[in-house]
Amino acid sequence: MRIWLGVLIVVFASVHVWADDDVAAAVDPGGGKAGDGRTLIATVFDEPLYLEQVTPASAEVKRKELPRGEFDQWLRKYRGRRTYESVWHAVLRRYVEREKIGVSEEEMAGIAKSVERRLKSMPELPKGTTLTPEQRKGVMVAWTRASLMDWKVCRSLYEKHGGRVGIGSLGAWTAFDGQNALIREHYEAGDFTFHHAEMEEAFWQHTKITNFADAYPKGERLKRLLATPPYLRD
Repeated sequence: MRIWLGVLIVVFASVHVWADDDVAAAVDPGGGKAGDGRTLIATVFDEPLYLEQVTPASAEVKRKELPRGEFDQWLRKYRGRRTYESVWHAVLRRYVEREKIGVSEEEMAGIAKSVERRLKSMPELPKGTTLTPEQRKGVMVAWTRASLMDWKVCRSLYEKHGGRVGIGSLGAWTAFDGQNALIREHYEAGDFTFHHAEMEEAFWQHTKITNFADAYPKGERLKRLLATPPYLRD
């Protein structure tokens, strides 16, 4: 897997942003208001999730660009995805702990060697780049470790639930049907609840999407990919 350093830096530096309350109110007719004026849409493992947390800062700009109906549809879909991601991240943390999924010291040593091999075949950094060779290596090691964790979770969920598996262009692994099954288990156990009908509907609509990755290996190819950690195939 060849990962351009610039892409790595952008991804690692990315942050979530919240929208202003007036943008949220423009398209949201309901939902319980918190004491500070925010709209509570769900409680996830006893933690509140607010509408403003899943609304993009660019919503006001987008609203001016699109007709009202198209904007409402775009924002509802965006919020549904962000709500899904918030719930999934909370579920994922507990799944990793429960299943004791991690990266061993031996695997970290293997990752370091894999990165060193890749660096030898990669072009030199452009002049003026502020990263040192060691920092560059550190970024790639961290990224490869994250990809390995992703792969381990994907394999674990696929073995339990089967279903569709997707791979992203930057190395993300997603057992989408497996993680949806896990999310459903936590929902039925009462680990998260919704307080906002529109966002609940948007959330469950996101579980039905068909395009969630860049490649969708199946059959024998999928078995081969899940048999060997990604860093050992470099």
